[in-house]
Amino acid sequence: MLIYKEQLPEDTMDVRLLELPFSTVKAARKAVLKIDMQYGTPCMWYQADAEEQCLISGEKNYHTGVDIGMPQGTEILAGHDGVVTQAGEAGSYGLIVVLEGAMEDGRTLTTKYAHCSELLVSAGQEVKQGDVIAKVGSTGDSTGPHLHLEVLVDGQYLNPLYFANTGDHTGTSLIPGSAGGPEIPAYPGAPMGDGDYAALITEAQKHLGKPYVFGASGPNSFDCSGFVSYVLNQSGVASVGRSTAQGLFNMSTPVSRENAQPGDLIFFTGTYSAGTPVTHVGIYIGNGQMIHAGDPVQYANINTSYWTEHFYAFGRISTN
Repeated sequence: MLIYKEQLPEDTMDVRLLELPFSTVKAARKAVLKIDMQYGTPCMWYQADAEEQCLISGEKNYHTGVDIGMPQGTEILAGHDGVVTQAGEAGSYGLIVVLEGAMEDGRTLTTKYAHCSELLVSAGQEVKQGDVIAKVGSTGDSTGPHLHLEVLVDGQYLNPLYFANTGDHTGTSLIPGSAGGPEIPAYPGAPMGDGDYAALITEAQKHLGKPYVFGASGPNSFDCSGFVSYVLNQSGVASVGRSTAQGLFNMSTPVSRENAQPGDLIFFTGTYSAGTPVTHVGIYIGNGQMIHAGDPVQYANINTSYWTEHFYAFGRISTN
């Protein structure tokens, strides 16, 4: 795992939560080329509103981007049309390219590509989406070759994984248990015990009514995967780090509807365009109900037409 220290500029230290309308976030995604992660693995996640300790410095910092492990020298493509506003050395970022462009609604879209080994553009240069602008490296505060990617709209940080092409292929998007889809095992493992479930639901209920904020990981606000990750970790039931909805599914064993038990996770697809099959996750509490980060964190009936249409699978997480 790559571990390193990032410093936020002083004038952005208070910008911890993403308060942009979701329509704006969607517009930003439309403007950005899906960053190709097929040849790299996310190894440090975006952390928008909770402090994370750096194992290099021991300090707590906000991690406003995502680190994608890639081979040294891999070409980095411009995510969108724009002008290079910075290309050079930038302290802990190492060699960095900062690209600024305009969205359809006039907002400013900024992407940052850090820890490069070589820069192929210069400040003031106009680039087009897909142009090669740099090469992956390990400059600055870094322990191995990777791309540190940041995405901002009008100076507010967004979760870069929302813009990522994870290399999803048609077959992986099939519903588990359907023809050609992932197989659901006959025995997915023992359901969560009463003690673990009590700890899980007690932790989840503490956060009822807290706002949905895209990319947030708690404790004051959450997105769907941030909420489930936080509850699993804080309750002591499972150790999952800060994962995406797709990541949580990948950690789970698929469970049939008939065998789903309270404490299982419930996954949905197509709730927004994410480049991955799984786009939303909640905690199943039985009797056709889940608790999830809607807006706000709330209970929901999974048998409504909306959730039925977008249902993907139940999954069982291995407990500690």
